[in-house]
Formats: sequence, C-alpha cells, structure tokens
Amino acid sequence: MKNAVIICEFNPLHNGHRRLLNRAREAGAENVICVMSGNAVQRGELACLDKYSRARHAVLAGADAVIELPAEYTLSAARQFALGGVKIASLVKDATLFFGSECGNVKALEDVAALSTDKEVNERIKAALSRGVGYPAAFAEATGSNIIENSPNNTLGIEYIKAIIDTGRKISYMTTKRDPSVSSDAPKGCISSSEIRSSLLSDKERAADFVPTFVASDLKNASPSSDAYYHVLRYALTSGDLPDNVYDDAEGLLNRLVGSAEKASTFDDFCDLACTKRYTRARVKRLALNAVIRNTFSHAELTGKPVKFVNLLAADADNRDVLSLIDAPVAVSVRTREKFAGYNLVTARLDALFSAVRYPFDDKAVFVKR
Repeated sequence: MKNAVIICEFNPLHNGHRRLLNRAREAGAENVICVMSGNAVQRGELACLDKYSRARHAVLAGADAVIELPAEYTLSAARQFALGGVKIASLVKDATLFFGSECGNVKALEDVAALSTDKEVNERIKAALSRGVGYPAAFAEATGSNIIENSPNNTLGIEYIKAIIDTGRKISYMTTKRDPSVSSDAPKGCISSSEIRSSLLSDKERAADFVPTFVASDLKNASPSSDAYYHVLRYALTSGDLPDNVYDDAEGLLNRLVGSAEKASTFDDFCDLACTKRYTRARVKRLALNAVIRNTFSHAELTGKPVKFVNLLAADADNRDVLSLIDAPVAVSVRTREKFAGYNLVTARLDALFSAVRYPFDDKAVFVKR
C-alpha cells in the first residue's frame, strides 16, 4: 500500500482515530490522505469544531493532507456519503482506501456488498421498510445476515465497496478491525466521538481523557449545543420560503418537519416529534439541515456529478509534495475555490451557518508544522 486514503469525520478526533492513522502507516502507507466532512457531519449535525481545526488535528495525529468532502455528500445516507468519498479517494495516485470496520473482514463485507445488489433481496428489504422496520433489521430479515446491525462502520465499508464497483474506480481497499482497547496515549481507554461530544455539555475534563492533548486544548471552547442552530432552523422551516426540491425529501417528510418546527420549542423536542420508526433521527436531522442550506441536488445528480476540484483543509508543512498525488486542481482558500468550475454554494452556505451559530473561522487551508 503506497498511499492510504481514509474517509472520516473526526468530530472530534480521538485516540481511536489516531490509532487508525497509525495502522495505515503500519500497513505500509508512505502517505496518508484523509477525505473529511466539513462543518457538518453525516448524522445531520453541525460539527463540534470547525473543519480547519479538525483537519489540523488530523495532520498532527499523522495524516499528510486532509481534503474536504463536500456538504452535498456529507449530508446524505451512507450510500451517497460513501460515493462522494470514493470519488475523491480515486483521484489520489496509487491509492488504497483504508477503513475501520467492526468485523475486520474484507471478504465478509464483499459478500454482503454483492448480496445487496440482488434484485430479489432489495425487494424484500423494501417490503420490510414499508412496514416501518429500520434498515439494519430489514436487511437482516431479507438476507439472513446481521453484519450491519449496530455496526455503522461495517455499513460504510459495504457502501465503499459498492461505490468502487458501481463507478468502476480503480482503487484498492483494505479494512482493519476496530477495537476499543487501551492505547499508549489513552490511559483510560477509548470512547466514541458521540460520547465525547456529550461530555462537552457537562464534563469537559472527562472528554480530555480520551483525545490527544492538541485536541483537548481546542475542545475547551467547543460547544455542541443546538440552541442557536434551532432558532435558524425553525425560522427556515416556518418562513414559507423553502425550495420545492430539498435533497432527500420524500413522502411528505419535509412537511412533517415544518409541522414539528411549528410546535417544538427545542431541537430535541423537534426531533422527537418528527421522528418515526421509518424516519430515523439522523434522516430527520439531515433533511432539516439540507433545507436550511437549500441543498437541492438530486440522487441522480450526485451519482453523476464529476469532481472538478478538491478543497484542501490542511497539510503537513514539510510534505507539500503530497498534493501532487491528487489528480485534480487543489483549492486552498475561498478565493481559489470560486475560480474553479464545479464550485457550488451548498458548502458555502453551510460554512456561513456554522460561522453564525458556532463561531467564525478563517476560511483557508492550514499548513501544519508537527
């Protein structure tokens, strides 16, 4: 493996993420390039820290460069999230997609990826979904495999493999088994990013136990509170000025969100009202955020959309040659992004929202001295 590409979110980067970067090196990677979500994450939330801070953390933890996954792919279900990441990863010369999974078994993931393309299997999945069964349970019912149940990284791994096959991208892939065991820089073990974010609301000192010191120092000023965001969201949903074709709206779900926003005084209450067995919390939050930033891409447009440039978030100051491995123009600031064909305002609107309800940030790539 010459150049490892890791699709990630690092919200925030913790000791388990640092281990993943180290494992890519141990597997033989000369360079490690991350494709990371920007100021929002796939579960439909604003990130706890801005994209440049999180990218800087990735470089300090061992990455050579961090490229942004555009918002239209980030704020999607696993299939389109994976597709966007694979499109960018395949632009890296001699790349191997390197990812963690609960099973750690490429063959098992490949078998399920093949099974999930079977027409009869998909009909059984759709039938189960129509009864209000969640996707992991519907998949298990249709295939007899529970490989994706409570296993989000297995799910993404399967989608990465499917995206590579479906697009014909010439990129190899490798997985490593995720494990929560204690590492040298995590004396109290590893916990998930979601647990760390929860700690930020009540016990920031506890969060510091599970992240590198350079992350802990930035987390002191971070807050994952949704209060300010919900004021903006509620206005956007109830103003009567929504686009007709918000990305991933279906079966009147956006109308349900509007009704929920009219009744709910807090973001948690809004999610409780809007969610059903069929519409998960993540789906509701993604659609809500897509409505705010007026994302009107369609699934078909995202599938066929070429990558005309990449947005660099951070790179090792002593290894700028790594950028020559990327077979696309590289933007390093908002001024250079606007000059490239393919620039769109979805990510720009997300950045403006983050600045308004979280904090302002300097919108340009950072070159990090380790």
